[in-house]
Amino acid sequence: MSKPTPRMKRRRFVTLAALSGAALLTSPLSRAMAAVERARSPVEGRRRAASPAIRKEIATQEKSLRDQLKVIRGYDLPPGSPMAFAFEPRIAARKRGES
Repeated sequence: MSKPTPRMKRRRFVTLAALSGAALLTSPLSRAMAAVERARSPVEGRRRAASPAIRKEIATQEKSLRDQLKVIRGYDLPPGSPMAFAFEPRIAARKRGES
């Protein structure tokens, strides 16, 4: 059985998250910009038209989703009924010697 990886300290995690966010803001987003340019280009950004089978499947899935949402939205809950769930944050147990 493999050893579990050691947990990263919160301060280190926040620092890494902040640095990665700063790196994203300062680095050129060349791949994203290339995708935008391809989408804007009338020749390169064209997609093939969906086949009739694909259009039929999309329509079937949209109808199924509409029916499911209709059932969910149409379900009447009696006043004062209990909640389905409640989020309760759990406090992690601290290890001894850790500050």
